[in-house]
Amino acid sequence: PSRAASADAEPPASEPGAFPGAVSVGAAEQEEDAPVADIEIPEKPTHVRIHDDFLPLAKETPGSARGLRAVFDAHFDDPRRTHEYRFVWDYWHVPNQYTLLRTPAADYFPKQDFAALERRLRLYAKDELGCAGVTPVWLSCYVEGMRQELHADVPHGPWAFVLSLTHWDERTWTGGETLILKPQTLDYWSNFDADAVVERASLASSTPPKFNRLLVFDPRLPHGVPVVEGVRDPKQGRLVLHGWFNEPEPSLRGALADAARRDDDDDDDDAGANETRRRKRVKNSGDAASEAETFRVLGDEVLPDLYATLGSLPRARGTVVIAATIDSNGMCSATEWTADALVAAPNRAADSEFDAQETRDAILVEIAAAFLSHESWPRSDGVSRLVVPFMFD
Repeated sequence: PSRAASADAEPPASEPGAFPGAVSVGAAEQEEDAPVADIEIPEKPTHVRIHDDFLPLAKETPGSARGLRAVFDAHFDDPRRTHEYRFVWDYWHVPNQYTLLRTPAADYFPKQDFAALERRLRLYAKDELGCAGVTPVWLSCYVEGMRQELHADVPHGPWAFVLSLTHWDERTWTGGETLILKPQTLDYWSNFDADAVVERASLASSTPPKFNRLLVFDPRLPHGVPVVEGVRDPKQGRLVLHGWFNEPEPSLRGALADAARRDDDDDDDDAGANETRRRKRVKNSGDAASEAETFRVLGDEVLPDLYATLGSLPRARGTVVIAATIDSNGMCSATEWTADALVAAPNRAADSEFDAQETRDAILVEIAAAFLSHESWPRSDGVSRLVVPFMFD
């Protein structure tokens, strides 16, 4: 397939679907008789995603950032008072690897608060990452001497997350950021510059756990938490919720989706949550038949040929998620890459016509073209958004 034609401006990295260095492939570069819209593909994967103001702030809103933080503070309001929530913490210590306090979040917070938190995490995962599941969520606290040395979380899910309840701007201590090795560090000699200064900032990204910040990242990248120093009071330390998004599967919203199916955000008050995410939450107005037909078309008419084409390309690893806009006339009018951690496998055959970048480009172009060129999606009375994850190993 034809690949990169021109570079677009870089959109904000924290916006869903925004990737640096997007390049576009025009319809003219596709088959001449196929009226396919322009295909935009990101030049590089985005292994780290940051979403500030993820949860509502108002304390009275179930599952809000301030409400969850208030629960923790109340449990530690008097160090001389003893109650059940003072004894639920596991001091997890693996020599030379992990030292932190942790407890299952589902048991720590009131049921209504945790249910609202989990709904919001699931909704984000479904709409942006193509994941239907969230692993059990941990609540972890770090005080003096606690840390995580570099490690990777390969078996847990395609995306890891850290949601901070830390009063970061008021801290008096050091450490506690999330350190993630940069992809170029993992391919060190290919990018080696004998004249460059090599220090931690050039080898790894460092993300502060600011209050109500959701950090989502590719858990295959080695990551850790630098040692926390200068704090002994749990109320002043690093406090985060964390886990993994898993169970990748397609999802559907809008005119073709079954209106009778309860969505995760039906009764959510998301005032104060990310506006971009709320704009994408189109209401379902279809029925069970229209939803089933959409998934049938995807499974029977689109994916088989696409899988055959992808199988003929060089290997890649990771995940990429596409969101297809299906108009009322049954045509796919646009595609958006909502998540992308796809990298070409390094063991390329010597006689292959593709290098690593061309392999990525070819895979992304083929996926987008399969949705845009299909002319018989179900018709409806409005617009629908079909999110489909692709896993490569």
